[in-house]
Amino acid sequence: MARILGVDPGLNATGWGMLEITPDGAVNLRWGTIHPPGGELSRRLHHINGQVADLIARHRPDAVAVERPFNHRNVKTAVMLGQAQAAVIIAAASSSLPVHEYPPRTVKEAVAGDGSADKSAVRQVLTTRLGLSQLDASEDASDALAVAFCHHLMSPAANLAEVR
Repeated sequence: MARILGVDPGLNATGWGMLEITPDGAVNLRWGTIHPPGGELSRRLHHINGQVADLIARHRPDAVAVERPFNHRNVKTAVMLGQAQAAVIIAAASSSLPVHEYPPRTVKEAVAGDGSADKSAVRQVLTTRLGLSQLDASEDASDALAVAFCHHLMSPAANLAEVR
Protein backbone atom coordinates (compact mmCIF):
# COMPACT_ATOMS: atom_id res chain seq x y z
CA MET A 1 0.00 0.00 0.00
CA ALA A 2 1.31 3.45 -0.91
CA ARG A 3 0.27 6.42 1.20
CA ILE A 4 1.28 9.80 -0.23
CA LEU A 5 0.69 13.23 1.26
CA GLY A 6 0.46 15.82 -1.50
CA VAL A 7 0.82 19.50 -0.58
CA ASP A 8 0.15 22.68 -2.52
CA PRO A 9 1.92 25.28 -0.35
CA GLY A 10 0.57 28.79 0.04
CA LEU A 11 0.72 31.51 2.66
CA ASN A 12 -3.03 32.15 2.69
CA ALA A 13 -4.15 28.58 1.97
CA THR A 14 -2.09 25.40 1.88
CA GLY A 15 -3.93 22.51 0.30
CA TRP A 16 -3.25 18.94 1.33
CA GLY A 17 -4.39 15.62 -0.05
CA MET A 18 -3.75 12.13 1.25
CA LEU A 19 -3.78 9.47 -1.44
CA GLU A 20 -3.69 5.85 -0.36
CA ILE A 21 -3.52 3.16 -3.03
CA THR A 22 -3.75 -0.50 -2.10
CA PRO A 23 -2.09 -3.30 -4.09
CA ASP A 24 -5.45 -4.14 -5.72
CA GLY A 25 -5.82 -0.54 -6.92
CA ALA A 26 -8.42 0.65 -4.44
CA VAL A 27 -8.14 4.31 -3.52
CA ASN A 28 -8.76 6.02 -0.20
CA LEU A 29 -8.67 9.82 -0.18
CA ARG A 30 -8.66 12.56 2.42
CA TRP A 31 -8.06 16.23 1.84
CA GLY A 32 -8.30 19.65 3.36
CA THR A 33 -6.98 23.17 3.45
CA ILE A 34 -4.75 24.77 6.04
CA HIS A 35 -5.61 28.43 6.63
CA PRO A 36 -2.72 30.14 8.41
CA PRO A 37 -3.57 33.11 10.63
CA GLY A 38 -2.92 36.59 9.33
CA GLY A 39 -0.07 38.65 10.58
CA GLU A 40 3.64 38.10 10.56
CA LEU A 41 5.19 35.73 8.07
CA SER A 42 6.95 33.76 10.81
CA ARG A 43 3.63 33.06 12.52
CA ARG A 44 2.05 31.88 9.27
CA LEU A 45 5.00 29.61 8.45
CA HIS A 46 4.98 28.16 11.96
CA HIS A 47 1.27 27.36 11.60
CA ILE A 48 1.79 25.63 8.23
CA ASN A 49 4.69 23.62 9.63
CA GLY A 50 2.71 22.56 12.70
CA GLN A 51 -0.39 21.58 10.75
CA VAL A 52 1.60 19.53 8.23
CA ALA A 53 3.47 17.84 11.10
CA ASP A 54 0.09 16.96 12.65
CA LEU A 55 -1.15 15.52 9.32
CA ILE A 56 1.98 13.41 9.06
CA ALA A 57 1.59 12.12 12.63
CA ARG A 58 -2.11 11.36 12.10
CA HIS A 59 -1.98 9.74 8.63
CA ARG A 60 1.58 8.36 8.56
CA PRO A 61 2.33 8.78 4.84
CA ASP A 62 5.20 6.95 3.17
CA ALA A 63 6.25 10.06 1.26
CA VAL A 64 5.42 13.74 0.85
CA ALA A 65 4.99 15.28 -2.59
CA VAL A 66 5.11 19.06 -2.78
CA GLU A 67 4.27 21.35 -5.65
CA ARG A 68 7.20 23.60 -6.41
CA PRO A 69 6.13 27.25 -6.40
CA PHE A 70 5.83 28.87 -9.79
CA ASN A 71 5.81 32.62 -10.14
CA HIS A 72 8.25 34.29 -12.50
CA ARG A 73 6.55 37.67 -12.52
CA ASN A 74 6.87 38.64 -8.88
CA VAL A 75 10.12 37.69 -7.16
CA LYS A 76 8.83 38.66 -3.71
CA THR A 77 5.82 36.36 -4.07
CA ALA A 78 8.00 33.52 -5.36
CA VAL A 79 10.32 33.84 -2.36
CA MET A 80 7.41 33.87 0.08
CA LEU A 81 5.85 30.79 -1.54
CA GLY A 82 9.25 29.12 -1.35
CA GLN A 83 9.22 29.77 2.38
CA ALA A 84 5.81 28.10 2.68
CA GLN A 85 7.22 25.16 0.75
CA ALA A 86 10.19 25.05 3.14
CA ALA A 87 7.81 24.90 6.14
CA VAL A 88 6.25 21.77 4.58
CA ILE A 89 9.62 20.21 3.74
CA ILE A 90 10.89 20.77 7.29
CA ALA A 91 7.80 19.04 8.71
CA ALA A 92 8.42 16.04 6.46
CA ALA A 93 12.15 15.97 7.18
CA SER A 94 11.44 16.10 10.93
CA SER A 95 9.54 12.82 10.49
CA SER A 96 12.31 11.33 8.31
CA LEU A 97 10.00 11.19 5.29
CA PRO A 98 11.24 11.47 1.73
CA VAL A 99 10.13 14.66 -0.01
CA HIS A 100 9.55 14.88 -3.75
CA GLU A 101 9.06 18.22 -5.47
CA TYR A 102 7.15 18.64 -8.73
CA PRO A 103 6.74 21.76 -10.84
CA PRO A 104 3.15 22.58 -11.81
CA ARG A 105 3.78 21.70 -15.45
CA THR A 106 4.97 18.20 -14.51
CA VAL A 107 1.88 17.65 -12.32
CA LYS A 108 -0.43 18.73 -15.14
CA GLU A 109 1.39 16.54 -17.67
CA ALA A 110 1.31 13.47 -15.41
CA VAL A 111 -2.33 13.81 -14.38
CA ALA A 112 -4.01 15.34 -17.42
CA GLY A 113 -1.54 14.53 -20.20
CA ASP A 114 -1.07 18.23 -20.97
CA GLY A 115 1.48 20.40 -19.18
CA SER A 116 -0.49 23.54 -20.00
CA ALA A 117 -3.89 22.24 -18.84
CA ASP A 118 -5.87 24.64 -16.66
CA LYS A 119 -6.84 23.80 -13.08
CA SER A 120 -10.40 22.80 -13.95
CA ALA A 121 -9.20 20.35 -16.62
CA VAL A 122 -6.71 18.79 -14.18
CA ARG A 123 -9.44 18.50 -11.57
CA GLN A 124 -11.83 16.83 -14.01
CA VAL A 125 -9.25 14.30 -15.20
CA LEU A 126 -8.16 13.63 -11.61
CA THR A 127 -11.78 13.00 -10.60
CA THR A 128 -12.19 10.52 -13.45
CA ARG A 129 -8.84 8.78 -12.90
CA LEU A 130 -9.56 8.31 -9.20
CA GLY A 131 -13.00 6.90 -9.97
CA LEU A 132 -14.95 9.66 -8.22
CA SER A 133 -18.30 11.04 -9.27
CA GLN A 134 -17.16 14.45 -8.07
CA LEU A 135 -14.40 16.02 -6.04
CA ASP A 136 -15.81 18.44 -3.48
CA ALA A 137 -12.40 19.73 -2.40
CA SER A 138 -11.16 23.31 -2.43
CA GLU A 139 -8.98 24.30 -5.37
CA ASP A 140 -5.91 24.11 -3.12
CA ALA A 141 -6.81 20.63 -1.84
CA SER A 142 -7.59 19.45 -5.37
CA ASP A 143 -4.18 20.70 -6.51
CA ALA A 144 -2.57 18.84 -3.59
CA LEU A 145 -4.33 15.60 -4.56
CA ALA A 146 -3.06 16.09 -8.11
CA VAL A 147 0.49 16.44 -6.73
CA ALA A 148 0.07 13.21 -4.73
CA PHE A 149 -1.33 11.41 -7.78
CA CYS A 150 1.52 12.74 -9.91
CA HIS A 151 3.99 11.27 -7.42
CA HIS A 152 2.16 7.95 -7.55
CA LEU A 153 2.40 7.92 -11.33
CA MET A 154 6.09 8.89 -11.28
CA SER A 155 7.13 6.31 -8.68
CA PRO A 156 8.40 2.87 -9.71
CA ALA A 157 5.71 1.20 -7.58
CA ALA A 158 2.98 2.80 -9.73
CA ASN A 159 3.12 -0.10 -12.14
CA LEU A 160 2.29 -2.49 -9.31
CA ALA A 161 -0.87 -0.73 -8.18
CA GLU A 162 -2.78 0.91 -10.98
CA VAL A 163 -5.78 2.95 -9.95
CA ARG A 164 -9.05 1.60 -11.30
